[in-house]
Amino acid sequence: MKRAARITLAVLVGYVGLALAFDAFIGVSQLALGGPEGVLRTVDEEGQVHETRMIVLQEGDVTWVQSGHHFRGWYHRLVRNPEVELIVGDEVRPYRAVPLEDPASKANMKRLIEERVGRVGAAVIRTILLFAEVKPVRLDPR
Repeated sequence: MKRAARITLAVLVGYVGLALAFDAFIGVSQLALGGPEGVLRTVDEEGQVHETRMIVLQEGDVTWVQSGHHFRGWYHRLVRNPEVELIVGDEVRPYRAVPLEDPASKANMKRLIEERVGRVGAAVIRTILLFAEVKPVRLDPR
């Protein structure tokens, strides 16, 4: 029994460690999962500009980004200062970031991600990222 408990604990610790490492990697690199990718510029309290690679989701005329991992400094910066810029290719556009916490927005983001990577792909990503809460952000043109 002790051996089974140790093995279970080792597997659990390994999973959490691997998931946190992958989560940190995603948080730094924002790997593209196909489709448009951009760079989100946010500004911190000291006026320092930060650039984070993002997967950009388009739904008609609405532009979305989402934080689906635990390491989301960019998300906290845009909550404090919603005036952001999105760079896609050579084009820089100013936006006002609107973080949305309602269930309908979260469900919509889940649907958009599933359209991008498929239902199984979305489930794998959520599992690897330790089921971090999805934080949808709508980008309204300024």
